[in-house]
Amino acid sequence: MKKMSLILVTICLVLMFSGNVIAQEGNLTVWVAASPAEGENLIQAFSKHYPNIEVDMIRAGSGELLTRLMAEQPNPKGDIILGIAKEAFEGNYDYFVPYKSKNDSAIPKDLKDTAEIPKYYGYSMPLQAFMINTTVLAPEDYPKSWKDLALPKYKGKIILANPALSGSAYSQVFQMHELYGFDFIKEVVPNVVFVTSSSMVPESVARAEYAIGITGEYNIAKHIDAGTPVIAIYPEEGTGARFDASGIIKNGPNLENAKLFMDFLTTKEAYEIVLNTKSRRTVHPEVPAPGALPPLNEIPLMKYDAVKAAEMREELSLKVSDLIQ
Repeated sequence: MKKMSLILVTICLVLMFSGNVIAQEGNLTVWVAASPAEGENLIQAFSKHYPNIEVDMIRAGSGELLTRLMAEQPNPKGDIILGIAKEAFEGNYDYFVPYKSKNDSAIPKDLKDTAEIPKYYGYSMPLQAFMINTTVLAPEDYPKSWKDLALPKYKGKIILANPALSGSAYSQVFQMHELYGFDFIKEVVPNVVFVTSSSMVPESVARAEYAIGITGEYNIAKHIDAGTPVIAIYPEEGTGARFDASGIIKNGPNLENAKLFMDFLTTKEAYEIVLNTKSRRTVHPEVPAPGALPPLNEIPLMKYDAVKAAEMREELSLKVSDLIQ
């Protein structure tokens, strides 16, 4: 009987101190730059693991959240920022807490902060690709590289968003600039019809109004899944390895709960929620690509210097805008 009691006590102690069942309590405020559905689904899943933590979500654009972060110093009311661009973390590095997630080893080194104790972890990857309407172009005419976009045969067949009005469009122009310089961009611009909204690009290619558009790959996946005759082509030189990320806010009111949330955000479970909610590619190597898109290890990637891109944005965008006019 005593032996049985000892076993029961041991089991209870193990359960009490297991990271999955500790009755964590208190509050947590998550600032979400991703879609509302992503934020809500992630918080609901987290709450199943930690039902005694009351989680509030503030949803806004990344610029608005960073402005709020500055305005609330030195005592910000948020604990986590979820889903803002890597360059935003680099530009505001001192406002985040170093923390090594329990799942640190699962996240590739190039898809998180490179510091020994990271301040941010990759969330999703807004990779850019060529969207080709296969009813407009024959296979032998598909562009295979960034350099191909300057070929005269594509004049009037390419649609892009104005880089001064779209972050994704700016990233496309920046990649061309890094590869071949501004003179190359001058060669590409006459072939392109520029529009004011990045969402117009995949829709126009899907309707066969243009043969080629450069857009986020998840837009292409959505149209492939819908049966639209389009394909994704990743340029031979590589597409920039851009990623959004999440991090713990320095001086936030609920640091320990923020650490728990970061541990959860870096699980396969959390990344699968991102994929299943918005069909976005995540940084977790065991989570598949959206729809019919290839796995990450089959995509040519090139380094994307997010800090340099941010520093050059205003100047380069204005120079391209001058060419468009």
